[in-house]
Amino acid sequence: MKMKKLLALMLAAVMALSLAACGDSGSKESAAPSQSGGSPSSEAPSQGGGEGGEVLIGCLQDITGPTSALGMSVQAGAQAAVDEINANGGIDGKTVVMKTYDTKGDVTEAVNAYITAVTVDKVKLIVGPPVANIANAIKETSESYDVPVMGFALDPACQMREDGSVYKNMFCFQPSATTQGQIMAAFALKNGMKTFGVIYNQENAYSVSLLAPFTDELAKSGITIDNSLVVAYGAADTDYKTLLQPLVSANVDGIYCPNYTQQLVAIATAAKELGYQGKLICGLDAAPSFNTTYGGDCSNVYYINNINTEDATTAEMAAAVEDKVSAVNKYFLGYDVVMIAKQCLEEAGLEDNAALVSAIENVKDFKGLTGTLTIDPATHMPDGMGMFMYTYDNQTPVMLEEFAG
Repeated sequence: MKMKKLLALMLAAVMALSLAACGDSGSKESAAPSQSGGSPSSEAPSQGGGEGGEVLIGCLQDITGPTSALGMSVQAGAQAAVDEINANGGIDGKTVVMKTYDTKGDVTEAVNAYITAVTVDKVKLIVGPPVANIANAIKETSESYDVPVMGFALDPACQMREDGSVYKNMFCFQPSATTQGQIMAAFALKNGMKTFGVIYNQENAYSVSLLAPFTDELAKSGITIDNSLVVAYGAADTDYKTLLQPLVSANVDGIYCPNYTQQLVAIATAAKELGYQGKLICGLDAAPSFNTTYGGDCSNVYYINNINTEDATTAEMAAAVEDKVSAVNKYFLGYDVVMIAKQCLEEAGLEDNAALVSAIENVKDFKGLTGTLTIDPATHMPDGMGMFMYTYDNQTPVMLEEFAG
């Protein structure tokens, strides 16, 4: 019964967002509230502690812009959790209200939205952002406030300075780029790949952060990638066939592609047109809906994911929302983070921000849709959280192996 109730609440949240749509750019999720505008129910409290019996939390997401599919999926999952919490009495008897702030995928917009959330609206915490470029943009500003940012930016630099100290309010709730890059390299080696090329976006912190962990892991097995086969590109580079030609001509076993979905689709298309017969090794953004966006046979694509759709419960939950959101794994992350926030707010109380940050730092063995999570206080990132490697059977995702964190 609990499972059915959760599924019903998740679907209700997605449908509510759909009904609130004011038109979008073609992604599955509905358009969410405009920058700093919040949802219709989020006009109220001037204090995050909850005037009028409410607890206000912020949702800082890329609702429009090139990574809107990620942000809107996170938002939908977060809203599903908010609805479930409220259906069960709220937090300390108070209704949770989530107000969404659209970064538009722009760092200046993100900083302005963050400042509005913490100084004008006085949210208790921020859910998001979903991408590293945005998290890097707000991390220094966040030091001036006492509002935790519960995000998903896997670049360790979003949470930690070069000297190893942490940004006090910045947290990530999925395995780091270090962990993910190492897993993808270990998987490639285990499956017989010996020669590699790389294509990555040198202007994107997510893409850059995944490069060294992959190549360093290969180096442990005595494999190096010739500099001529490491291709960096930027926003102005759109001729992917020319970019990929050296890698295809070298007939490498695998091309490592730590890129966002739009670029991955273009890369996969170009590789196919060039007649590439090897494997594409990709990050989280090759998970569905990459397959349907690409449209062709994805059987040579291998990708990492933070959910296990071989698990019956996870599969049922994923099936309930996969036609409503673009990225189910991001939906699950949004849901989990709000549930973690609830636990921490209940532990810390609603008026002690320092205690709230401490509670988040000390999350231990939280069992969520994306696995069991423990935060390492020294890094503000998960400690020992496993992930899964997948491929496709044409268009159908197939889980191949679980890797410990």
